[in-house]
Amino acid sequence: MRSRPAIPIDSKRALAALTASNTLGVLALYVIPLIVGATAGGVLLFRDVSSDDPIDAVANRNAYDIVGWELRHLPEKWLYKLATVFDGGRSRAEEDVLIGRYFELTADIRSLERAQTGARRGDGSDPDRLAEARRERRAIENEVEETLEGRISDFLRDQGFAMNPPLFSDIDLFFPPLDFELDRPPKLLAVSPRERIELDRSYLLVPGLEPEAVAAVESETEETGVSALVVNTGGIATYPSVIPELASYRSVVETVIHEWLHQYLAFYPLGRSYFSGQEARTLNETVANLAGRELADLFVQRYGSPTPPPSPSQTSADFDFRTEMRSLRLRVEELLAEGRVEEAERLMNEKRDEFESFGVYIRRINQAYFAFYGSYADTPSSIDPIGPKLQRLRDRSGSIVEFVLLARSLHSEADLDSLLAKA
Repeated sequence: MRSRPAIPIDSKRALAALTASNTLGVLALYVIPLIVGATAGGVLLFRDVSSDDPIDAVANRNAYDIVGWELRHLPEKWLYKLATVFDGGRSRAEEDVLIGRYFELTADIRSLERAQTGARRGDGSDPDRLAEARRERRAIENEVEETLEGRISDFLRDQGFAMNPPLFSDIDLFFPPLDFELDRPPKLLAVSPRERIELDRSYLLVPGLEPEAVAAVESETEETGVSALVVNTGGIATYPSVIPELASYRSVVETVIHEWLHQYLAFYPLGRSYFSGQEARTLNETVANLAGRELADLFVQRYGSPTPPPSPSQTSADFDFRTEMRSLRLRVEELLAEGRVEEAERLMNEKRDEFESFGVYIRRINQAYFAFYGSYADTPSSIDPIGPKLQRLRDRSGSIVEFVLLARSLHSEADLDSLLAKA
């Protein structure tokens, strides 16, 4: 919570009560439909696993419970907000120290968990230190979430994203309210036909799957004649959003903004069309990627970073990953179009090994890999023209906010082409 001029206690309580009342009113009228939509959308997008289909059966044994997650975390978040509504809050400097400590502990936990994994192979570990780091971080997690929610909300409002809903336009309410939970996000099983690159199905899986279980899920799925890949999700736009708890500060900020943009866009044509097909999904994800990345940069410029920037990746200076990955994707498309499926799969395996020799580790590259990551048309794994087209729209927009305001009206790539023709 940002520091504000002192208010006499009675006035402060009255203002807090009024704010809480107004917030709960919006929650009832607008946020609850958002929660229902996010939950239902997750079921639609990530497949209802109740049928007798063999792939459904594999996923069902490891299915992630979106509804259960909402029921556990949403009341907890809002009860904490209500319990702290009369708190005076910390100073900006105190907030910075708290955030810095949280992400320092996060870095320690990442390192200790890697050591613990190594201990299973005979290396050393320190379970007591890991348990203590987790305990200390858990004790400050809610306050760190609340502080970041306040800062990012203020920042997005100042950028021009405030969307005052009907009935509440006179109180300058930021909408939709930004709400997230630092947690372990689910994994995702992506399924594509072998003979072409197409995201045919996707399933959310529990986050704690061990490597052996991941391999078993992929193997059983591929026994049906498809390409399968289990990936770590970078975040999920439930409400509150699920944000990876072991991510760096910069990554958390970007992911929070990315997922909030999905919630914001849900009230406009672009977001409402998300579930209409792959083209609309690619439009949504790429807009959120482009805007989320740029807005995160601006946020860090404004507030600074409590942690040092991550070390640059240790890749060879002679290796251009973006160019190499795009070239691979194009060649795989050519081979698949010619019916040379096994040759395409051999090439992907060979390139995976080659990339690793240059310091880029990707566990598996297959048709499902390209099908999933191709939805983000600004990434090296995609050859979708939507990516360059949206980048041109951004380049022609006066600001990142103007870009989002233009993009939110899109339904399709044809709409994007028309918008570019006018811009």
